[in-house]
Amino acid sequence: MRKKHWLKIFLAVVFACIVFAGLILVKKKEEKDFNIILISIDTLRADHLGCYKYERNTSPAIDEFRKDAVLFRRCMVQSTSTLASHASMFTSLIPSHHGAYFTRSQPLPNNLQTMAEFLHQKNYRTISFNDGGQIAAKFGMDQGFEIYESLPFKKPAEMVFQRIVNKAVEWIDGHLHPGEKFFLFLHTYETHHPYTPEKKYLERFESGYNGNLPRHISVELIKQINKGEVTINEEDKKHIINTYDAEIRAMDDSFARFMTFLKEKRLYDNTLIIFTSDHGEEFGEHGIWATHAHGLFNEQLHVPLIMKLPASGFASRKVNHLVRSIDILPTVMDLLDENIPGDFEGISLLPLIKGVKSDVNIFTISQRDMQKTYPRKYWSIIKGKWKLYDKKLYNLINDPGELQDVADSNKKVKAQLESLAIRFLKRKKGQQATNRVKLDDKTKKKLKTLGYVH
Repeated sequence: MRKKHWLKIFLAVVFACIVFAGLILVKKKEEKDFNIILISIDTLRADHLGCYKYERNTSPAIDEFRKDAVLFRRCMVQSTSTLASHASMFTSLIPSHHGAYFTRSQPLPNNLQTMAEFLHQKNYRTISFNDGGQIAAKFGMDQGFEIYESLPFKKPAEMVFQRIVNKAVEWIDGHLHPGEKFFLFLHTYETHHPYTPEKKYLERFESGYNGNLPRHISVELIKQINKGEVTINEEDKKHIINTYDAEIRAMDDSFARFMTFLKEKRLYDNTLIIFTSDHGEEFGEHGIWATHAHGLFNEQLHVPLIMKLPASGFASRKVNHLVRSIDILPTVMDLLDENIPGDFEGISLLPLIKGVKSDVNIFTISQRDMQKTYPRKYWSIIKGKWKLYDKKLYNLINDPGELQDVADSNKKVKAQLESLAIRFLKRKKGQQATNRVKLDDKTKKKLKTLGYVH
């Protein structure tokens, strides 16, 4: 009897331990049930935001948001094309490996798993409100989304990002049910040319402009400037930048409203919010004005990447290490305790976020959309302080503006980078969709507004 008594006690203790362990596991699982919001502001240079040390007050709301988040100081995109760059963001593959190219009318192949498809399988509501154009559904970017709505727009009549935010607010208010997790992808061309800011925003950065350019900078004017048909002086150049900065400030106001809404709805704390861009913009640094698809210099590649983790973990942390947009999806998967597929070309940024020294020596390869409009090479590689592009080698510490080719005095470094890039580019056969995108009149009109078609 005594043995049976102790056996009962022992079994009861074991059972209690199992139940307790189960509760812990359940709790841990619940802690992973956070929402995810990915915000991509098209054509946004990192160095035009206050939190990236810009001297102008373009981004007060983003700068405030950064205090709750992790800021990556050196994030490089994988393409200067909107479609190719977002496809890399969604698949963790470089452009020649995912095969989505606007100039070839090639959509994202449907056999590749996207971020939305992965999250949909994990019981997330997958919703997107975006400005379409190169990321319209017909280009394959809607894969995995329950709702993928591209909004019509007409600059300068409307604040573009404000309309996207309005749709997101409307959906959360009217269609999100208690207990549901959601992945929300928001995209806007607010900061993409043409630059058509409202007067109240332009006046924050400019007063007394007496040049020959109009208040709004049209796509046609930009083309005329870059063809040499319109000559611009220093005052004109400042005016162009002023209109761009004013667009950023308008976008920032809409961003502020959305963050306030999330806090009022008590969604902010339990949401992973990722703020980034698909590429930057050039303002004369290498001879071209107010455009981006012609080259792979850092003013076109360097974008903001700011991640607010659930419960604002690691708030105000800065990561100085080189990172890439292809690292976003692996990081999301790591935060969800999911295994990262071996064919991903990005890595999780959690070790860098946590301050653990990463054992991966990150390098980044970027590729232009495959077009012949410009003669420059289609790829660049950055590793450490070195960058190789168009057979020219740059020391980014001594020459951050990429103006001095030091290839002749560093032939070994050049050869090593070229070999590394070619091996990586050839490591897998690129995907290619079997169909070609046929543009309807509505899509053509939007792409023409953005300067992508004539």
